[in-house]
Amino acid sequence: MKLLIYLLHVCVLLVAVGAPPVVENAKRGKAPAPSSNDGDSDDMIDKLEYGRYLKEVVEILESDPNFKRKLEKASADDIKSGNIAEHLSLVQHNIRSQLDEAKQREMARLRQLIGRKIRTLSDKQRNALARIDPNGEQIRKLLPQHLDHDNSDTFNEADLERLIRHASKDLDEIDRQREEEFKQYELRKEYQRRAKLARLTKDERKRLEELHRETLEQKKRHRPVNHPGSRDQMEEVWAKVDKLETNQFKPKAFFKLHDINGDGFLDEGEIEAIMLQEAAKIHDGPADADPVEKEEEMERMRQHVMREFDKNNDRMLSFEEFEHGIDGKDAKNDQGWKSLEDNPVFSDQEYQRFAEHMSPVSTSIPPQQTPSTSSSSVQAPVVSETAVNASSVAAASQPLNVPRARPAAKTQ
Repeated sequence: MKLLIYLLHVCVLLVAVGAPPVVENAKRGKAPAPSSNDGDSDDMIDKLEYGRYLKEVVEILESDPNFKRKLEKASADDIKSGNIAEHLSLVQHNIRSQLDEAKQREMARLRQLIGRKIRTLSDKQRNALARIDPNGEQIRKLLPQHLDHDNSDTFNEADLERLIRHASKDLDEIDRQREEEFKQYELRKEYQRRAKLARLTKDERKRLEELHRETLEQKKRHRPVNHPGSRDQMEEVWAKVDKLETNQFKPKAFFKLHDINGDGFLDEGEIEAIMLQEAAKIHDGPADADPVEKEEEMERMRQHVMREFDKNNDRMLSFEEFEHGIDGKDAKNDQGWKSLEDNPVFSDQEYQRFAEHMSPVSTSIPPQQTPSTSSSSVQAPVVSETAVNASSVAAASQPLNVPRARPAAKTQ
């Protein structure tokens, strides 16, 4: 189960890079993603380049009792590094045969994929390819590296190790891309705000700047936020979301209630759903509340909880980790929480580079204006009405590129 949960989680995140996000609105009010399509986790895995193969391999391995016992005792490092592949010799003969057949089907699929790509080439391109790559070595380098191409008949340790390492690497890349996409979203949002001000008269700019400052102050006056992962937060969810008596709070019952898929763990999606109420305290008040920022706030809260609670780094919480975490010294409620408004998303230098790339709009910050540490509170410069040309107006009027939202966990 541990490998299945870990790798399926990898797949769900990976598909956010190459496929439209899928978000199911939770009954408790899970923040909707800016865009969505119908489907579930299995559908998304199938859309992944090697998703069907990955899912099949994991399901086959999970059906072997000997290998499953090794998985249950394996550390996160053993799984992520692929060292768990050393125990592949323990699996039963019929399981190895199923793995061999799965790999042969995947190899056949890849050969068909290459064939389709080659058929799209012109005669001239095919002849050139034959001259420079007569043995097909260059094409082999372009193949997905999630299996061992040197052995096309049997599934061996190298195949399992490659599969896990490849997924782990892509998972790290997903985290980096999510952060970068959100930064680009905030940069463009601030750029559009400044460009809009630049097109207005002095009095209009003054009025909108005052309104902007009032909005920022309103965001800072949000309801008190519990420290993510604290017992106080869990008890509040228990009372206000689950509608149960506060004095009857029991960690085990809470854990089971929020373990939506009943696998005995709280995965990252389930943890994020628990963070919804805290993020709403910050982002549901202002009139111009941004659902993308709310989603990012939940992501950061979830990351914080996982860093503090997830001792074996397997990206899910056992009950023991959860119980120890909510009562630990790192989950004290008096620590509070620094929201997006308190943490810089981008620096002044990053904004200047972004603005210079976008258009010739003046984006320098006058010396008398002190930039805030928050991306949304950087004051717009006083720009003359003639400073914006047609290209900058067009760029500023383009819709924001909304970061892809990670698929949400189903909640009750």
